[in-house]
Amino acid sequence: MSFIKLSDGRETKMHMLAESVCNDCGDFAEVEIEKCFSDGDTYSTSVLLFKSEEDAGQYARDFWENHINEDRSEAVELIGAETLVSWALGELAGPGTAKVANLQEWLDLYLDAPEEHFETGWTVDAIGKNIVDIIGFTPTVAYTMG
Repeated sequence: MSFIKLSDGRETKMHMLAESVCNDCGDFAEVEIEKCFSDGDTYSTSVLLFKSEEDAGQYARDFWENHINEDRSEAVELIGAETLVSWALGELAGPGTAKVANLQEWLDLYLDAPEEHFETGWTVDAIGKNIVDIIGFTPTVAYTMG
């Protein structure tokens, strides 16, 4: 068994985790932690660990670029035909609050704001050395997917 201490800026929580639920995925790692509801119930959730915010941003950008390349019809639904036409006409547009000139600029937004991709984010305040040995790096940030 080991531990990870995560902080979201409002509260800090220590989570126990088994070495067997740690997966080295190259530029990031995936671990399972137990989360507690206020009524005492718990559930297991997957957390992605990154060396830095920049690595998390690159992960988010790559995720969306790959998703768009794999399923272009879904990409049209996701981004919106109006946005795509605006980009084709050289106008600023975007599916979110930020307006950009093209798809590449929209994907690049994730480089500086990975939290837009993930459900919840934390800083990693402490982690067991045995987990660092398994995943091959010391993470500074952690995120969950929606």
